[in-house]
Amino acid sequence: MPPVIRRTSSGFEVAEFLVLDRKLVRKLVALARSRFGIDEVDAEDLVQETALEIARSPSLIASPEGFAFQVFHNRCARFLDRRKKTNAVFVATSDWDLMAAPDEKLDERAIVRAGFARISASCRALLTSHYVEGASLKETAMRSGHSSKQVWKRLSACLKKLKGAIGA
Repeated sequence: MPPVIRRTSSGFEVAEFLVLDRKLVRKLVALARSRFGIDEVDAEDLVQETALEIARSPSLIASPEGFAFQVFHNRCARFLDRRKKTNAVFVATSDWDLMAAPDEKLDERAIVRAGFARISASCRALLTSHYVEGASLKETAMRSGHSSKQVWKRLSACLKKLKGAIGA
């Protein structure tokens, strides 16, 4: 039996409610499939990510189920945006496109790739997460284990390193 949720609850209580209420989870997965075309496995992962995000919420939540639906809806939209950006990057950087690209673009891409290889792995991970995969600053911070402010400073520093590595 799922936990009883009060009208105003903490983020942790709402997250617990979300994870334990299988009926609500099935509703969210059905929403992801019908509205966004996301498969069941990815939708289940998004439900878990939603629960984690809600658990970190510092304020009281007046409408727990509505809040969970809104956070989940936003997660689904960001998931699709990241997927589109990642697919666009892979399509744009395939060898076939490089062979068909004008010489200037081929040179630019080769220079950026070489510069990218010269910077640290942590910088590559941050830049890839934020700029290539399209993760928000907050998501990038959660992935790296740093605060949003630290990630912003590190991204700025990594961009400078990349510019220095490519000689821009």
